[in-house]
Amino acid sequence: MKPILIEDNQTLTQFCNKLINEPLLAIDTEFFRETTYYPHLGLIQIASPSDIICIDPLAFDARDELRRLFFNTDITKVLHSCSQDMEVLYQYFGELPAPIFDTQIAAAMLGYQDQIGYAKLVAEEYDVELDKSQTRTNWLKRPLSAKQIEYAGEDVLYLLPLYEKFSSALTEKNRELWLQEDCEQLCGNEQRFQPDMENCWQRVKGYIQLEGVQLAVCRSVAQWREQLAMQQDLTRRKIMTDDLVLKIAATVNNKEQLKTIDNHIARFSADAQHALAEAIETGLQTPESKWPVINRQRPSPEEKRQLRHLQGLVQNKAETLNIHQSVLCSKKDLEKLLQGSRSGKLLNGWRFDCIGKQLLAEVDQS
Repeated sequence: MKPILIEDNQTLTQFCNKLINEPLLAIDTEFFRETTYYPHLGLIQIASPSDIICIDPLAFDARDELRRLFFNTDITKVLHSCSQDMEVLYQYFGELPAPIFDTQIAAAMLGYQDQIGYAKLVAEEYDVELDKSQTRTNWLKRPLSAKQIEYAGEDVLYLLPLYEKFSSALTEKNRELWLQEDCEQLCGNEQRFQPDMENCWQRVKGYIQLEGVQLAVCRSVAQWREQLAMQQDLTRRKIMTDDLVLKIAATVNNKEQLKTIDNHIARFSADAQHALAEAIETGLQTPESKWPVINRQRPSPEEKRQLRHLQGLVQNKAETLNIHQSVLCSKKDLEKLLQGSRSGKLLNGWRFDCIGKQLLAEVDQS
C-alpha cells in the first residue's frame, strides 16, 4: 500500500468516515524534540487493512476528526513501543487514546527479545529490512519528501499483521489479560507526562556528590530550571547545564554570590535572574528536616544474599514461562521489596499471581 499524505480537514474527514467502523487501527507518530522541552508532533500515521494515511498536523488542526478514532473505545489502537507516541499524543490532545495494544509488550510476553525494536521484529517475522535512513530527520521541516512519507508509512504497515499473530499467541498461552492489564496501565497513567517538580533534582547528573543543604539548593535550582525550560520550550540543559547546577549548589552561600559565579547567568532576563536568586535563597533557608535525602548506605552481605536469592526465583520463573525476567520485574523492583515497599506492579495483577506472591512470602519469612 502506498501511503497518502493528508493536508486538509476535508480529506481527513472522508478517511475518518471510512475508518470509524474498523475494529483495529495501526498508529504511529513522528516528532521532533532534540532542542525542545516538549515533543513537537510532525506526522501521524494510521493504517487499516486497506489504507495508510499520513496526517500533517502542521498543515491544519486535525484534533477534532482524529478524536473520533483515537478515543473511540470500539477501536483498538495498535502501536509499537508506544511510550513516546503516547507522550506526544497526550501533548497534542490533552488526554491519552484508548484502548491500545503494544506489539513490543506483546512480543516480550511471548518470549521475544526484551524491548525488541519494530524494524528488528519485522525483519525476524517477515524477512523485510525496513529503511531507517529517516530516523533522525527533522519532521517539522516542510515540505515532506516522498521518501519521508514512504518511511513513515512503513512504520505502521506491519503493525496489524503483528497484532493478529501476537493476539492469537497470547490467547493460546492464556496471557491476553497480561497484555490488556499492562496496556490499560499505559492508557490510565497521565501523571507520568506531568512535570515532577519535587524530584526533578534527581535529573541533575552528579547530584550524588552533594550533601546537606547543598541538596536543598540543588532541588530549588533544578525546579527553577524546569519551570524556565517549560516556559521557553527548551531542553533543561539549554537553560542550564548540570555542571552549573552542581556548581551553584556546592559553592553559593548567598544569593548575592550568584552574579560572580558564571558569565552564563548574565544571559538570563532580569526576571529569570531574580527567580534564580530566590530559588537559591529558598534552598539555603530550607530546614534540615526537609533536605533531600540520598541513601548512601551500601547493602549488607545479607541483603546482597537476599537479592541474589530473589533474582534466582525470578529467573527460574521466567525460564518456565519462556520470557525475559525483566518482563516480570526489574532489579529495582526487588530492591524496593526488600526495603519494605508493598506497592508497585510486582504486587498487583498478573505479576503478583505469577511471582509477586512468592517473592513477598520469601521476604516476609526472612
